[in-house]
Amino acid sequence: MSADNTNRDKSSPFITLTGRLVLRTFGKHSKSEHLGVFLVTDQGDYLIRPAGANPFMQNPLMPLAGKTIVTTGSIEDYVFLAQTWKEAES
Repeated sequence: MSADNTNRDKSSPFITLTGRLVLRTFGKHSKSEHLGVFLVTDQGDYLIRPAGANPFMQNPLMPLAGKTIVTTGSIEDYVFLAQTWKEAES
């Protein structure tokens, strides 16, 4: 599971990450506590959601929990905003 910045255009804010999707509690002991989808990579763990998706609605990536995906997007604070994603080939 790794970040692939080799083909990254320096003018593009997008990066490609490979990692496993896991479900974890986000915002534990706060008013924002909920079950979040995290992308677990060698570089770190990121809360992940599709770019442009409503953060207050169910994450459409939730059914892929437990799978390894390859995704392209951008990181804003602690959230990876996925532009594209696909299940990694075994």
